[in-house]
Amino acid sequence: MTSPNRPPIREVHLHAVALGSAFWRDKLAFRDALRADARLAGQYADLKRRLAQCHGGDRAGYARAKSAFIASVLAMAAGKPHGKPVAR
Repeated sequence: MTSPNRPPIREVHLHAVALGSAFWRDKLAFRDALRADARLAGQYADLKRRLAQCHGGDRAGYARAKSAFIASVLAMAAGKPHGKPVAR
């Protein structure tokens, strides 16, 4: 919801995910990995700050730039080799 006296701004970003889907499981695995490792969570926070500066209002570019980090965390959580997150 935006005020009629201000330019529209995004106040909420919501994901609807099917319970039990692969996407749902990945979201939980990523969340759990960050909760379990403060250093990893810090790396992700730093990456997000840098990417927000680089990509400004380009939400799609921002999301694409995070994808390698997210994929590496999910691979690590699944016990796959080469799952070490890549700092950008």
